[in-house]
Amino acid sequence: MFLSENNISAFWSQCRKRANEFAREIIAWRREFHKYPELGFEERVTSRKIQEILKRLKIPFQVFGGTGVVACLTGRKPGLIVGLRADMDALPIQEATGLPFASCKPGCMHACGHDGHMATALGVAAILAEERDYLSGGIKLIFQPAEEKPPGGAQEVIRAGALDDVQKLVGFHYFSHIPAGKYWIGEGPVMAATDRFTIEVLGKGGHGSTPHLTADPILCASFMVTQINTIVSRQIDPQKSAVVSLGSVRGGDAFNIIPDRVNISGTVRTFEESVRKRVVISLKKICQAASALGCSAHLNFEEYCPATVNNVSLSKKILAISRKILGDTFLIRFHPIMGGEDFAFLAERVPACYIFVGVGKDCGNHHSSTFRLNESVLTPTAGYLACLLAALT
Repeated sequence: MFLSENNISAFWSQCRKRANEFAREIIAWRREFHKYPELGFEERVTSRKIQEILKRLKIPFQVFGGTGVVACLTGRKPGLIVGLRADMDALPIQEATGLPFASCKPGCMHACGHDGHMATALGVAAILAEERDYLSGGIKLIFQPAEEKPPGGAQEVIRAGALDDVQKLVGFHYFSHIPAGKYWIGEGPVMAATDRFTIEVLGKGGHGSTPHLTADPILCASFMVTQINTIVSRQIDPQKSAVVSLGSVRGGDAFNIIPDRVNISGTVRTFEESVRKRVVISLKKICQAASALGCSAHLNFEEYCPATVNNVSLSKKILAISRKILGDTFLIRFHPIMGGEDFAFLAERVPACYIFVGVGKDCGNHHSSTFRLNESVLTPTAGYLACLLAALT
């Protein structure tokens, strides 16, 4: 029996049943990933665990980029190849949750939910391995390294050719700003472009008692900091979205010495290319103004990741299918966020949709030492994604 619009409800019931059968394993997988976190491009133990589970499920796979894994579930007849991407890496954070399965690696923690993403994707694999008769085409499960570490593992996915035969791609993220068990499926931009900039302010150092003999880069940098913080409020159309945030200002080593240089660094988040360019122009003008204080300033602007844009046609289709699976109660309206994701590079290659799955505010802030993923959401999400992917083939 192949899946069609007429039997999605029946298959959803079957997926929920299968998901519940694998519930303990999904939670156990997540906890093991959490206990043994690894940073980007270092996910060797994590990769071996994924491979071990896929072997047990009798699902063929290949390794790419050193630690990435691509698994393929083939349907019973020709059809579309649909991809599901799950990220693998942890963050350089010392865990402070006190969980019994807390990270055993000092200074490294799954503080964003990637442990849950991997466990959920493996749950999808387990469910669909038991329900191949509903599949036409195939499902490609992409376990991607280094989402958190520029230049990002998405480029490794592309270089490995993992998307070459994929017609549709789905990504997902557990998100604490959405109520637990709710889903947001946006159309168009859903996450911002992620850029980095540094500014080197050069002056003329000297003794603090004779500031008139110096060109003070600290004074100049202070002026520049105030001006940078007016870019969004005074240079960007109020109808547009942008964030310009400073992360560090460093200069000087002694209380009575005016230094020769100060370094400023920050991040820029935008959805539109025209806004991105406007921010760069504003930063350059602020740097030029350093000469008024006897200093010079040099901007280095690095465009890391474009905005994550959901294909409108695919997102509409996924929303329609999700209504049949979940009903309107579990689908909510939300808004694009200023966080960034290297899934954006994948979405530029094939029609893609990135889904936000609520885990509730009690989880705490992502990228914090006390972030606790709500495990109750993992099993139903695995069932939902299994049903959705099968319906897309």
